[in-house]
Amino acid sequence: MKIRNIEKSDRAQWDPLWQAYLVFYETSIPDHTTDLTWQRFFDDSHVFTGFVAEEDGKILGFAHAMLRQSTWEEVGELYLEDLFTVPQARGKGVGRALINHVKEHAVAIGAGCMYWQTKAGNETARYLYDSITKNNDYVQYMIKL
Repeated sequence: MKIRNIEKSDRAQWDPLWQAYLVFYETSIPDHTTDLTWQRFFDDSHVFTGFVAEEDGKILGFAHAMLRQSTWEEVGELYLEDLFTVPQARGKGVGRALINHVKEHAVAIGAGCMYWQTKAGNETARYLYDSITKNNDYVQYMIKL
């Protein structure tokens, strides 16, 4: 398995994983928003970065991150917004490899920290996350606009 930057040719394999990710979080977004997200991965003026885990030409998962400016950090903080692996790849190190790759990217660009979130009840993911770092005990509040 290798982790690499997402490529334009990955769209056909990425789409079903993206849709499965949205279903997992019990949400949907318009097709034009998905298209915009995809385009942002390849726009040098945008803050999005995308990575995929690939084995034998098959994409097993993805990680999407963005650099966020911060009043606490000189360069900023890297937010790992989306992390998903196909169910058959879970427990095989794919998620950990993606997180480690995003961390290496964060270090390379000079980010002061890297962070992510998940639903409190996402026990499978939290088991992995707890093995990587300690929960910072912050509680998120959100107003949908």
